[in-house]
Amino acid sequence: MSPFHISLTCKIPALRHLSKSLTTAASNFTKQPQMAWLDLRGLGLSALERLSIEELLLRHDPLNRCWGIVGCHEPVENRLLNVAASSSGEGRVTRDGGDEYGHGNSESNNSCTIILGIGGKMDRLVNIPAARRDGVLVLRRFSGGGTVVVDHNCLWTTFIGRNDVPMTRSREHVKPFPREIMQWSADTIFHPVFCGMNVEIIESDKKDSAKRRAGRQTLVFHGKSCGISGGVGETLFLPSIQVDGLQTGETDVDKTMLPTFQLRENDYVLGEKKMGGNAQSIVSSGFLHHTSFLWDYDHNNMEYLTLPEKRPNYRGNRSHNDFLIKLKDRYGVGSTKNSFFDHVKNATSQTFELEDVLLSDVLNIANEKFGSLQHWFDSKCRTKIVKLE
Repeated sequence: MSPFHISLTCKIPALRHLSKSLTTAASNFTKQPQMAWLDLRGLGLSALERLSIEELLLRHDPLNRCWGIVGCHEPVENRLLNVAASSSGEGRVTRDGGDEYGHGNSESNNSCTIILGIGGKMDRLVNIPAARRDGVLVLRRFSGGGTVVVDHNCLWTTFIGRNDVPMTRSREHVKPFPREIMQWSADTIFHPVFCGMNVEIIESDKKDSAKRRAGRQTLVFHGKSCGISGGVGETLFLPSIQVDGLQTGETDVDKTMLPTFQLRENDYVLGEKKMGGNAQSIVSSGFLHHTSFLWDYDHNNMEYLTLPEKRPNYRGNRSHNDFLIKLKDRYGVGSTKNSFFDHVKNATSQTFELEDVLLSDVLNIANEKFGSLQHWFDSKCRTKIVKLE
């Protein structure tokens, strides 16, 4: 046997080990991180129950998973929690069916809930006389952020990230600070979501345009068909337009009029108006980032909030109704609430491998750790009902 053959033979195991290591490294880089996906639509849970479940999963998931949670929720009525039996909290239900500040009585406004951040000053953020008069439920959630009024038309999204899990398509970790978390969600999740919803508007208009063109005379310009005569003047239809890199078919939508999503200061906005409020809770193992998007809302309910002393520069002194925008007004024709959530799941699946999880699986976590979700809420959960003074 030649010396060369002996030398090569000795190196073969090392080469095999190197090849295996490179293959494993490449596989780990291309494999998507996993995320548990909890869809709470149609389950009749209240805002209070949703917040209780979120904190449970952030702090006590035995598998320490990343989570995506979506759904719309009832403002008041609880399905899983018996608030009257609660032995803790800032406000309790009394024997007459109402709570200590009148909520639950026949005169109460049960169409909405006011939710304060964990450090929010109620006397500065809530129109207390109006809220007390109407018996509006007030909660203090476990996360930071500002004060919101939510109802069954709010679209809730929640993401739980872990420090040891890469959260971007380039497999980078998200630093556990509010601004970095908001930028991650804007770039990775919500920019693609609203891009997709804009395309839906275009595709919907495409169909309408085709119907309007049917039976009309085609215009010819330099020997090429380029539009139709509408009977009042002439309309030229662009063969296609491009929205954020997505090519669409023939449409007469002016893309300059399409809503532009962006993260502005700490808000999600369309143009100059806010359509989503978000907050974070950061723990040693990771973070929770949740958002309530305004699909629709009752203008009267916004009167329960005061003009906050600390507000974003772009807002100025605008009232809540002048400062906010309803997604329904921009997307309601071509999209629905369910369509929004479908886009959220699709955008998330571009970065994560999603595993659908049932509510019963989540309740089992509470049962094994605390005996029940009720006991978790009573003993450890930091989301509480607030008594109006």
